[in-house]
Amino acid sequence: MGVLSSQLRNGFASPTLRIPVPLGTVVKLKRGKLLADLARHGDEVVVARGGQGGISLLEMQEHQKKKMMSLTTNIMRDDSDKALVFGQAGEEVSLQLILRVVADVGLVGLPNAGKSTLLAAITMAKPDIADYPFTTLMPNLGRLNGDPSLGPGQFSSEATLADLPGLIEGAHLGKGLGRNFLRHLRRTRLLVHVVDAAAEDPVRDYRTVKDELRMYNPDYLERPYIVVLNKIDVPKAMERLPNLTEEISRIGIDKTSLPLVIDGDQTDVPEGEKKVKEIEEYPRPFAVVGVSVLKGIRINEMLKEIRAALLSCRDGIGSHELSG
Repeated sequence: MGVLSSQLRNGFASPTLRIPVPLGTVVKLKRGKLLADLARHGDEVVVARGGQGGISLLEMQEHQKKKMMSLTTNIMRDDSDKALVFGQAGEEVSLQLILRVVADVGLVGLPNAGKSTLLAAITMAKPDIADYPFTTLMPNLGRLNGDPSLGPGQFSSEATLADLPGLIEGAHLGKGLGRNFLRHLRRTRLLVHVVDAAAEDPVRDYRTVKDELRMYNPDYLERPYIVVLNKIDVPKAMERLPNLTEEISRIGIDKTSLPLVIDGDQTDVPEGEKKVKEIEEYPRPFAVVGVSVLKGIRINEMLKEIRAALLSCRDGIGSHELSG
């Protein structure tokens, strides 16, 4: 609303109120309409406009004053019969603000798979690390430096990594910390599945995470991804590593050898009757690599695979138009 001057002339316009929000904030009306996705520095959106400022009728010609007063009931008079038109109230809106982390790479896996340790090992991030589940309660971000072997002007593979809280069975329904944080994967170009190779059944753990991603948003399984088999410093993990690598590498389809048509056209099929794709019908991992993040074993090999996968995303190999 305008501010009256000391001489009761036309009110000054109030300054614009700008409310800072974190990068990656999605702005929606309470009823669900999307207003803006503030994914880049400097993005802003007008969500409510101020009301019309007050107008002084003191210096108007009499016929103009009468016309103005006939058009509005929003009139104030003082003891001297001076007339002013009050300013109008501004718009009021109820908003829903949703934060989706802006990251190139998302680290996913069961609790205690070693995601936070991996993030700390290859970036300057310092997430909380402990030997109990759900140490990570909020997404942690770290910056992966570019490949130092590349010269000036070359693709450097610099990337932002997001370490998400561990997923458990039923995460897509909100169990554990899942549903609140799965949305942070929507901006990622590459997923890194971190699997505890020393666990009782690493393949089952890997399938559990993939299934939760599929049930939350099937597009997540269409994105390029690599699998990191962690904790190979444990003897039983090292012993089973070749078989684990082979088995996980074969889960899914080889997109380089796909026929032109896989399924029939489902364009006109009702939504509830469309075929639900199983995990085996989604692409295979870009790479499977065994590491020990804690002991620093084969870290460089893992970084090489991450950078190669990012390069493939940039060049459009295995990249997808993502929804959600």
